[in-house]
Amino acid sequence: MEKSPDSSAGKGAKGSGVAPQFAGRFNQFQRTMLQWSGLHPYHAVHVLKVEQPLSGGRYEERLNLVIEQCGLAALSLDEAGGSYRYDGGYPGLRIREVADQGDPMAALDREIMWQLNEPIVREGAFTPFRFFLMNTGGASYLGITYFHAVADAEAISRLLFAVARASFAPELPPLADESLCPGRISPMLAGNPLHFLHRARAALNSFRAMRKSIRPPLCEENEFSTAYFGVHFDEEQTRTVIARAKGWGLTVNDLCIAALLKAISTRAREVHWHKSNRPLLAVGCVVNVRRDLPEKRRRDFGLFLGSFAVTQDVSGEVPMHELARTVRERTLAVKRHKLYLAAPLEFMVSRFMFGRMPLEKQRNFYRKTYPLWGGITNMNMGTLQADENDPPMVDYYRAVSVGPAMPMVIGVTGVEGVLNLGISYRPTVLSEGDVRGIVARFTALLTGSEEAA
Repeated sequence: MEKSPDSSAGKGAKGSGVAPQFAGRFNQFQRTMLQWSGLHPYHAVHVLKVEQPLSGGRYEERLNLVIEQCGLAALSLDEAGGSYRYDGGYPGLRIREVADQGDPMAALDREIMWQLNEPIVREGAFTPFRFFLMNTGGASYLGITYFHAVADAEAISRLLFAVARASFAPELPPLADESLCPGRISPMLAGNPLHFLHRARAALNSFRAMRKSIRPPLCEENEFSTAYFGVHFDEEQTRTVIARAKGWGLTVNDLCIAALLKAISTRAREVHWHKSNRPLLAVGCVVNVRRDLPEKRRRDFGLFLGSFAVTQDVSGEVPMHELARTVRERTLAVKRHKLYLAAPLEFMVSRFMFGRMPLEKQRNFYRKTYPLWGGITNMNMGTLQADENDPPMVDYYRAVSVGPAMPMVIGVTGVEGVLNLGISYRPTVLSEGDVRGIVARFTALLTGSEEAA
């Protein structure tokens, strides 16, 4: 049914005497991801659908050449020191070919979940990517799995596009996007000093709110695996979501945060209905901070993310439009004062505490100190094809490991007039039944069908 070859490391390994092609230091978000990956693979997966078949041999040949062009092979990590280097060279990666088994989307869900849980071997110099391919019904699904600490979704999407264009081109084109070559630094932004007091005050208020927030269910075992399934909105459903957000003066991201809060609230109250001293519920949101970089660095290869949390009193039922308006007020304050740039300090403190605990305490550390029930990561791909010479790229899917920090993540991807949701969760914290119930209510709240029922 499937080939599962070894994903071999690139040439130019550490100690070869070859000077590193690129070197730098990880930022605080990346170092936190490195720490999480010590418990379980912390990966993300992107899949590009092209309305044209592609042979496995061509895909394998071209992706290796593109990785070589970018200098993204032979990555060496110094996790204790927080530094990295790419020696480059030819990676020699092997692809994994996937059979559709008569149901392409179900097969894709299974493959994504396998990819999220299967380690990328990080001994010595390694290439931090793995690729897979599914051909079905005249279309091909080009997949990339990556060690999340090396890059964010924006950088990886550009890399996958470069691989796709090279795979369908008659001859290997020169590398058109030089920003895919990794830079020498990946610092996390500190932000404008004028915003420091706002960020410090917000961080303190967030900590106080977390002390009054309902905790997710207790994890009873040392298990951090990720379960996954996808949900796909058609064009009509997507238009309804966008119109609903605009009608309330929201972004789609605001609407998603509000819907997630309300969708989780019933389950959260069931867990802690008797604890009146914890009336709040918290969810998180991951933010792309590239817009805060100097313009010449906004396309740098690396990871440039921030985050913030939204807490809400869920002791009683709140109408969706009122909740959404409250969320909008809070996200506007986050943007105005760039509160998402306070994340590096929070990561540094939590990483220090987390690293000094035994595994039995690590599994519930974030539940106690930063009790998020779930999070949203939103990405608008827009139109996939850049010009008429591109292959017919028609859809895009994303998924991310949950890690120890929260039990559920919903990746929202807008592409070609539709929305694709990738739902990842820790089954040792939230059962499949719990998560599917939350997601069913979440999607109904996005479209308004729950309120109309």
